[in-house]
Amino acid sequence: MRKGTAADVQRIKYVLAGMTFPAAKWQLIMHAEEYGADAATRSDLWGLPAHTYDGVAAVVAALGLTAAPPRRGFRTAPPAQAAGQDLPSH
Repeated sequence: MRKGTAADVQRIKYVLAGMTFPAAKWQLIMHAEEYGADAATRSDLWGLPAHTYDGVAAVVAALGLTAAPPRRGFRTAPPAQAAGQDLPSH
């Protein structure tokens, strides 16, 4: 499995946004061409096995891209806040 960056995964997702699934490899390539995708994205899509894909996640998986896990010690999202909640009075 190829380790990609989160940016690689986002690039594929962004180019294929609005794509109607299921879609064959040639349809993915045509969609990317119409979008005006960069050379790296077009190259990735041409490298896909001839198959019908159920969604963007299936395309990303077939490319072997996995987003790098978050670095240890860093939060991935801010904690939920209790703003606007009434606090009990004592």
